[in-house]
Amino acid sequence: MRTLKIAVDARTLGSKPSGVGMYLNDFLEQLITYDEFEWVLFTDVKKSEYIKRFEARGIKVISWDKPVYKSAGVYAYFNFIKKELKEVKPDIFWEVNSVIPVNLGGDFKTLITIHDMFPIQYVKYFGKVYSMYFKINLMKTLKHTDMILYNSEQTRDDTERYFPEAAKIPSCNAYIISNPLTRYVPPKDENYFLYVGNMEKRKGVDILIKAYRKYRDNGGTRPLILAGKMQEDDVEQLLESALTEVEGLTYLGYVSHTTRYDLYNNCSCFVFPSMAEGFGMPILEVMKHNKPILASNLRIFDEVVGDCVERFSLAGDDDDKVTSLAKGMKNIDDKINSGLVDVKAYKSALDKYTPERLGGMVREFINNEMNNR
Repeated sequence: MRTLKIAVDARTLGSKPSGVGMYLNDFLEQLITYDEFEWVLFTDVKKSEYIKRFEARGIKVISWDKPVYKSAGVYAYFNFIKKELKEVKPDIFWEVNSVIPVNLGGDFKTLITIHDMFPIQYVKYFGKVYSMYFKINLMKTLKHTDMILYNSEQTRDDTERYFPEAAKIPSCNAYIISNPLTRYVPPKDENYFLYVGNMEKRKGVDILIKAYRKYRDNGGTRPLILAGKMQEDDVEQLLESALTEVEGLTYLGYVSHTTRYDLYNNCSCFVFPSMAEGFGMPILEVMKHNKPILASNLRIFDEVVGDCVERFSLAGDDDDKVTSLAKGMKNIDDKINSGLVDVKAYKSALDKYTPERLGGMVREFINNEMNNR
């Protein structure tokens, strides 16, 4: 079998990777073990421990050396990639973040990962400008796309509903990889609720902060630790007020992988109040530590983990959601010592997301599609 050179837009891995960046990291960790693939990574900057680790292992990393945000810089960055691709001459270009806003041209095949349709479905979280940017540029991207990876069946269904032409493009449902723990430390309960993730309204952080205030007003005493990159000014203002007014609340900011591991391992319960998810990786991360989880009742969690975690309702307006989550947290207090975790169910769910299984699926998909062409 001949070697396939795959160039990847790894910008989401360049600085402080969160969901999409870690999706790419975990797939690359498995895919680079297959001899038939040669890898080249593009990035805006190479600051993170993850991108530096790939470079140290001999993976070529081509950096623009300028941080890119949601602005005109995105177009300049992709023009940089377009120029570099003429030199790299890959067989495949992989855009992990769905949208390619310029026509890259070239003789290579294009592979994209689609994580969700949220900019179209939840304009209030993304704004009208970005929603329009996403819709127009994904439409353009699909015209030049040869292969699609989806992170869930829900995402595939949503994509084909908004873009029926996507159904004609070969695709594979490549769920997010959940790596086994690299070190085992017996879990402890240090008596706190925990949220780790981006600090934004789409993740339900505003609902959580308000619900925690209500939980304390109703007699709850368990502390809440929040950790993650602050994304929105109004969430930051809400948090700052709560930190001075509500006892037991702590915000750690963005935390390292090691710190996140320890937070998971020592919490009483992980709270995941997301309003919209394409997958929900933190739930699987916490399940590896056999910790209770209180999550919103999104449909995607039925697909990903079934019914083995506690849920609260998203029905009604924001006040209803706040009340439901506050009651859910109080209910956890009442049930925490009665065995909330079904360890066998957790293991069964996690077994679907091993690197070998999912990496092997993507490997077979890519090889089959390239051989067929």
